[in-house]
Order: sequence, then C-alpha cells, then structure tokens
Amino acid sequence: MNSVRHEILNAMVSAYRAVDQPGWPIKFSVVGLGPLADADHTKRFSIGVVAGPESQSYVFPYIQSTLQVGIEFRITVNRGDAKPGVLAEELLTVVKRVLIDNRTWGGRAIDTKITGAEIDMTTYGDRTIMGVCFCEVLYRHSHLDPRNPNPDA
Repeated sequence: MNSVRHEILNAMVSAYRAVDQPGWPIKFSVVGLGPLADADHTKRFSIGVVAGPESQSYVFPYIQSTLQVGIEFRITVNRGDAKPGVLAEELLTVVKRVLIDNRTWGGRAIDTKITGAEIDMTTYGDRTIMGVCFCEVLYRHSHLDPRNPNPDA
C-alpha cells in the first residue's frame, strides 16, 4: 500500500495521462513521475510530475502536510505549428486546467493551489520550449501510518 503522498502523485500522473483530444487541445506524448529524462526531450508534449519540499504540522488526530509539486513541461515545436510563445501559453493553460479540475485528487487531498509558473524560451523562434507550473497540495494522514488517510483512533 502506498503512502497518501504517493497516491496523490500517482493521481496527478493519471490525470495528465487522461488529457486527450477532442476534449483537450493536445495529448501528452510522455507523462511520468519525476523529472523529464533526456529521451523525453524529443517528444512532442512531455510532462513530469516532480515532488518538491514538504512541510508538516501535527494537528491531532492527523499529520497535516503541504507538498510542493512542480509540473515540468516540454514542447518540441514542429513545422506549421503556432509560434512558440503561443504554444507555450496553450500548454500552460492545459497544465493549470488539470490542476484546477483535480484539486482533491480523488478525495486524497484537502486542496491544491497553483503558486506560480515559469516558461523558458530564449527567443520566439525556439524549437524547444520548457516550463514548470508550481502548486501546493494540502493533505493529511494518520500519526501512526503515512498510508492511512483516516484519523488516529
């Protein structure tokens, strides 16, 4: 059995894998837990769900945690595509929509808040665009077992 934290991260990966046309403007080529690998850099649209620092407070009957997560994205621009700046904004909008649509990650979290975003382009003629959208996930688990989302007895 996975920890509540691991279940939330897996739910995030599943939510991005579920993005598909026609309901969404794109489909991700690669979605994984962890930073994007070198091989992912050649794919059309890539997503990496990267866990960051976590803080905890002891609030009986739970441990309440705030987990920072970065949703890394990479776009390979093809001939005939919109300008890189337009593609970057469209992809960032999709990334944010998934976060907003899944704030509790199937009831595993209390809430998710977007805390910022960054797009990395050197020029508007770039063939590869990278970026990250940051969020904080508030969740809780038992004092006795990080796999148990229920309060201590």
